[in-house]
Amino acid sequence: MIAMEKLCQIKLFTGLKPDILKILQSMLVEQRYEKGAYIIEEDTFGDQMYLLCEGTVIVTKELVKGIDCGASKEKVLATLRSKIFPTFGENGLLGHGARTANVIAQTDCIIYTLTNHEYSSFARNHIEAAYQIMTNIAKILSDRLHDTDNNLVKLATAFYIAVQR
Repeated sequence: MIAMEKLCQIKLFTGLKPDILKILQSMLVEQRYEKGAYIIEEDTFGDQMYLLCEGTVIVTKELVKGIDCGASKEKVLATLRSKIFPTFGENGLLGHGARTANVIAQTDCIIYTLTNHEYSSFARNHIEAAYQIMTNIAKILSDRLHDTDNNLVKLATAFYIAVQR
């Protein structure tokens, strides 16, 4: 079971009362991944989100889609380290949408999962806490979208400079 001290540090659970955290603590399932294992694969479907508690993962995305150019060309978008207890795969709680990136264990990892089914059951009984979690997810995703926008501008600028030469 995940330690309450760790649970209190997870951004997804910011603003939740200790009694609510205790309920969530009992719903989280521990999973272990070995170095090199794919935790999430891009374009697959999933119904759970993940809390990284020990280890390091990278988030990658396929650069060339629909073109067979031999070896896979993946771009590392982010490195997530457990010291800040990051979450990923939040869209698994929002529905059964396709995963937008790969998440690969860079070290052996301990991860806790929360399924859409468990979260929906929790939400029916704890509406205010569920609202707070969804607000936190919105903030997390908004921050990621902002970072993506900045990276897109950098990429477009580099492309423009390369074409001008």
